[in-house]
Amino acid sequence: MLEAFDLAALEAWVAAEPNAFRVLQPLLFDADPQLSGRAVEAVGRVAALRARGGLEPVREMLRHTLWLMNDESGGLIWQGPQVLGAVLANAPALCGEFFGILASFLEEEPFRVGTRWALWRLASVERETVAAAAGALARSLTDADPAVRGHAVLALSAVSGHEAVAALGGDPAPFAVFDYQSGALRSTTVGAVAGRRPWQVYSGSEAT
Repeated sequence: MLEAFDLAALEAWVAAEPNAFRVLQPLLFDADPQLSGRAVEAVGRVAALRARGGLEPVREMLRHTLWLMNDESGGLIWQGPQVLGAVLANAPALCGEFFGILASFLEEEPFRVGTRWALWRLASVERETVAAAAGALARSLTDADPAVRGHAVLALSAVSGHEAVAALGGDPAPFAVFDYQSGALRSTTVGAVAGRRPWQVYSGSEAT
């Protein structure tokens, strides 16, 4: 289902599988960033379905993910911020409890890029909530890492508009981004996303 990015089939499976989060969890560690990105989105769909019966199961998913982001867990999950963002985007009622925790990873390695992706993902449904991190995102626009700059551009433009990132329109630095809508890992440049052309530079092949 993840290889096909068949979200309808996935949601039907989640509805019938009480251990869906546990089954998907190992795929969050997959070496293929496209597959792990799709697993992140799948976990978000688990959250959406579980939230219909109450928020406590979703809280537990978030708490477990936070534990896996701790060295003491013995299995550090680099995709942790992305999971938090996808879960909150699908269960926004929990933003009041967990958004501040998510934003706290903005300057913590190895989560800097993933946290900015998570804010971009969450901004699709909680623009005003993510706007609270606009200052930190704006400071990221001069970061030495193009992936940090590029993901900051995506998140900041989603909450503050194109004008906030227009100065980076000529930045040619490449970076890879997981497109949560299509389920594809894409190659683009900081300037392309700043110029509202995020997918025009794609070759059609998966980014590496």
